[in-house]
Amino acid sequence: MSRLTVLRLVGLGWLLLRAGCLNAAEPLFQNRFFPLSQNTELVCATSQQNFTPTAALADIIRFYEAGHPDLRKHAVAVLTDHKNQDHLDDLADYREDCANNSAGELCVLEKYWDDREAAWRALALFYDTKTVIKHSDDYRYEVKRFNADHLRLFEKAIRKIPAFLRQSISKAKPVDNLEQEIADKPTVMQELIRDAFQEDYKNSIWQDHTHPLTLIPGIGFRSQTVAQVFSGQNLIVFTVKAFDKGKEGGTYRDIGVQYLVDFRLPIVVHEIAHTIDNFHFWNGQDDLYFFYKYHKISNDEDIMKIIADAKLALWPSKWFEAFEYLGEVNEGRYDGTTQEKLAELVAQYILIPERLQQSAPAAYQWLREDIFRGIEYEGYDRCNVPLTKPLSWWQYATGKMLGQ
Repeated sequence: MSRLTVLRLVGLGWLLLRAGCLNAAEPLFQNRFFPLSQNTELVCATSQQNFTPTAALADIIRFYEAGHPDLRKHAVAVLTDHKNQDHLDDLADYREDCANNSAGELCVLEKYWDDREAAWRALALFYDTKTVIKHSDDYRYEVKRFNADHLRLFEKAIRKIPAFLRQSISKAKPVDNLEQEIADKPTVMQELIRDAFQEDYKNSIWQDHTHPLTLIPGIGFRSQTVAQVFSGQNLIVFTVKAFDKGKEGGTYRDIGVQYLVDFRLPIVVHEIAHTIDNFHFWNGQDDLYFFYKYHKISNDEDIMKIIADAKLALWPSKWFEAFEYLGEVNEGRYDGTTQEKLAELVAQYILIPERLQQSAPAAYQWLREDIFRGIEYEGYDRCNVPLTKPLSWWQYATGKMLGQ
């Protein structure tokens, strides 16, 4: 990370402290413009429905920037923080092009996203929810980037997670001593850990060494996954092409359905659940290391029994069959590893709570009381619109011919 970027991030940290003390300046990260959604307004929607209008994003940006004369500059530095020289060259060109633009750094962010709405939504989400959404530091052609459509979806997913759970995620520390900690591991394991570790995770580090929840595009661990969270991290990596198959209009020949609402939402909620698992018990002080040496929800001796005994409900979207390994799906129920089952329990509590309460009452009660602090939801079963429809003969035959 360049010295300039470090200084900008330190400056942003100072502004955050100062913001709480000035009457004229509103503190950041209030979660007031993207509030928790407990009803069905977001889950029953397509990608074209129920996101914050672009005009309202400008109001959110103005609200937080009032009284913070340098906030935009520092925030854009965080949201475009890269080490890759190609990115740095692009950003230098953007700043040159925007030198006489009254929008200043917002002009740079618009060029970075190549879309005004995407830039405004990324900035508004950062100001209000402390979420960083940006390009991958990997500049390779095959890493398909996020666009405005993805930011709208991420907004909806963030609004399904209570703010206090997301705040615990943001305490995550980067793995500063990775090489030292894995030095005594077998060579094969060291290579596996390095292969999985995302360089993006080292970017956008705060002066107190915490790290905001960060969403980036990538190609997945060994190109095998739709989306993933590594143990000890709060960075979510999405393989965009595979991820977008869950959007409305997606057809699945193997399970014989077409999606009518945006079923990428369960994927994002599931991945955020992994970050909750990683950091729910952390005190914010002890060093965390990659893959091990810390206390996860899913590693807790008492909770593991609750997870193991839970009978996960059936998804109305057949999400399991479409996006999880079929070997871990039995009679429409997920029966995978403890960590994956915990993430699914959290996702089902949010997205199909009525079914989960019937199929796993003990797990539902534990989630309600110990994790969600009494917050409950209305899920997909309350939607007034169809979620899926059976494939026609022609769709099935065409998909079979094309190998889809």
